Amino acid sequence: MDKNKDKKQTYVLRVLMMISTVVLIILFFATMSMVGKIQGTARVVNYAGLVRGKTQRIIKMEDAGQEEDAMIDDVAAFIDGLRNGSDSLNRLDDYAFQSKMEELDDYFQSLEQEIYLVREKGYENSEIIAKSEQFFQICDEATGLAEAYSQRKASALNILEKIVMADIAILIGILGIELFKALRYAAQNR
Repeated sequence: MDKNKDKKQTYVLRVLMMISTVVLIILFFATMSMVGKIQGTARVVNYAGLVRGKTQRIIKMEDAGQEEDAMIDDVAAFIDGLRNGSDSLNRLDDYAFQSKMEELDDYFQSLEQEIYLVREKGYENSEIIAKSEQFFQICDEATGLAEAYSQRKASALNILEKIVMADIAILIGILGIELFKALRYAAQNR
């Protein structure tokens, strides 16, 4: 009866070990996928903030009479990269962020037209300050959404790491039990 109990226990432990190993392999690939999604999100957050700051600088320089076409092109390229991805920017696959980026893109085009009006008539005869403040607010919201996306992915990765550690602990426990049984059998056979 003890032998049957031992055989059954050994069988259960080996099934548990196999299941834990398969789960560990799946978790490994899930973790790698999550890391891939997280990579580059800090850069996206940074560029979303850069759009905000660089646009404010453009407005200041344009109001002072210094045309900044190169910076305008840079900001347009950053916005395009944030919306569609680029060599230096990952595209965040987040509906709220992408919707905000679409709004930001549309508003930047309006702001760009206002910049050209400033060049023709002076900033006093335009709505450049009000429009740049609205643009700043949209940028703030986009940056916040990118940060929230990044935090959600980091939190999910943290949970995955804890599950991986629990699975490894289970595997180590099973291996420990199997090792103890093997040593006990070896001692009995002497």
